[in-house]
Amino acid sequence: MGGVTRDVLTNEVPLIFKKEIYASACLAGGGVYLLTNYLQLPQNFQFIATVLTVISIRLLAVKFHLQLPKIKDDLFG
Repeated sequence: MGGVTRDVLTNEVPLIFKKEIYASACLAGGGVYLLTNYLQLPQNFQFIATVLTVISIRLLAVKFHLQLPKIKDDLFG
């Protein structure tokens, strides 16, 4: 959240509202962690599944040039 606070204070559009998939990959990883924790799977498995989820999403996004839809700048102006 420090980056978002910095962007708000400097009147810039926060990175999470741009087209990159950083935040989405982290949210998916968090979901995988919560699911594996709920299912009471071993902690080593939880860690590996979470890390592989985040890294896989980022690698696929870079390889296939995947991007989120960009919010129009005029919404923040």
